Amino acid sequence: MDNPAILDTLQAAHNKYFRLLLEHYPLISKDGLFVDFGPPELCDLAIEVHACAIALGPKALERLFYLGLDVLYPFDNPVDLYNWRIRVKKESIDHTTYASIAIRIDSELKRMRRVFELDGEAVYEVIPAEAFLVSKARYKSIAVPEEGNGGASQSGSGISSPSMHIDTVNIQYAADSQAVSRLEKLEKETTIGANFSNIISVLRTIFGG
Repeated sequence: MDNPAILDTLQAAHNKYFRLLLEHYPLISKDGLFVDFGPPELCDLAIEVHACAIALGPKALERLFYLGLDVLYPFDNPVDLYNWRIRVKKESIDHTTYASIAIRIDSELKRMRRVFELDGEAVYEVIPAEAFLVSKARYKSIAVPEEGNGGASQSGSGISSPSMHIDTVNIQYAADSQAVSRLEKLEKETTIGANFSNIISVLRTIFGG
């Protein structure tokens, strides 16, 4: 499968995952069937996104992780999905954090596709990891090492330890949350933003006025 086809597969899984994530978000959903574990399909879709990101190569993976791919897709099995849901409830992590990351990932997928169209795939591999991107660090506090791993990040990969948790109290987070909330409140009939990102369409469908 060539990279454009991988991008198509990744985008489709990303869109489906985000809709399902919001429909069963721990702070929103009242669905008793999935109250503890969430729909199992989330794990399958997360694995699909992980696999596509890996298949796109180390630079794509590095840049997607810089944006927060690991924050948006933190589980691939029912045990970790359960733990994630418990943490979201305990820390009252607003869905706008994940929406902001999902929208930024959408932008990078668009950029990646356009670079491939203009100048092939080799040039993408030399882009600095942080170029044109907003780091996931705006959502994270100091790393809390998990037992046994010492909290070390994978050297040279730009991929941070998954033990870092989301910090919901900072000015940058508040600004992002406000932006997402305003996108949600736009009337469903308008096309503002929706043509840019399917994520925005999902937000408007679920929360729009």
